[in-house]
Amino acid sequence: MSEQNNDELQEPAPSAPIRNPYIMNFLKALVEKKGEQHETDALKKLLGDMYRLFESLLGQNMVNALPEDVKKQYLEMADDLPNLSYKNIGAVFDTNVKNYEQVMKETMKQFAEIYINNRQFSPEHYPVKLEN
Repeated sequence: MSEQNNDELQEPAPSAPIRNPYIMNFLKALVEKKGEQHETDALKKLLGDMYRLFESLLGQNMVNALPEDVKKQYLEMADDLPNLSYKNIGAVFDTNVKNYEQVMKETMKQFAEIYINNRQFSPEHYPVKLEN
């Protein structure tokens, strides 16, 4: 296959981030459970910040769920950003994290506890950095 044909097969980058609807529903439910009222734009921003933070926390927990030798290899691989691909990342986690559902469940509990127990949402309360 020529390079030109390969380029034609690649999908264009989305203009907006693709978000998991189940996670978005979970975050909306947390805001409702806490009894917070937000204008539409403020709620969108809050949910966006919460989503990015949840995603970071889940990523950290997934890395922590890797066996130590694989974790070390993955972290070395992650340092080489130009050559890092979703396919390579998926191969590491698909074969080495057998309890993905449990990691997701624990991350949701961890996130909810921090969110509900703090008066205001602030990335400072979470054990991961909120990336721009």
